[in-house]
Amino acid sequence: MTSSAVRSGYLAWTFRRGLLRLGSSGLIGLALIFSALVVLLMVIQPAQQRAAALDAEQARLSSQLRTRGPQQSGFAGVREQLADFYAFFPSTQQIPELLGKIQLAARQQRLTLAEGDYKLSRDQGFPTQRYQATLPVIGEYAQVRSFVNAVLDTVPNAAVDELVLKRDDIGDRQLEARVRFTLFVRLPR
Repeated sequence: MTSSAVRSGYLAWTFRRGLLRLGSSGLIGLALIFSALVVLLMVIQPAQQRAAALDAEQARLSSQLRTRGPQQSGFAGVREQLADFYAFFPSTQQIPELLGKIQLAARQQRLTLAEGDYKLSRDQGFPTQRYQATLPVIGEYAQVRSFVNAVLDTVPNAAVDELVLKRDDIGDRQLEARVRFTLFVRLPR
């Protein structure tokens, strides 16, 4: 037998003897220490490195903001942001096109649109207007639901204000619905 084999056998025997002396409580303690080391190396240290990188980025951006000012550092001012927001809305001249999209969605669902009620109103202090279209619809529930979903998908500035469903008899497949859409539009420039 070589001395290295004897030495490794002795180390293994010493290790097993130490484990037996520890008992179950000691083994649990060792497992907890090992788990804590794994968490430290795999979770805590990478999180600390990421936090340090974010702190450095924040310091860089803060110094850039102090030296250049908000307008020159790439940060749009509040007025520019608000102008961009209102530019999203179609103008009042596009209302007929938007109503055409609503009627197309009804035709695609094979719904009957009766004569609707239309109203244009403006909130003071805002550069937008609200165009409300209240539409009586006759069809099956699935058709009405698909119609409303199609309008909301194709007209992004539309909102459903009211949806009333009425069925004369519980066995009827057809129902009468009243859908009120509000189209938010901007004032012409």
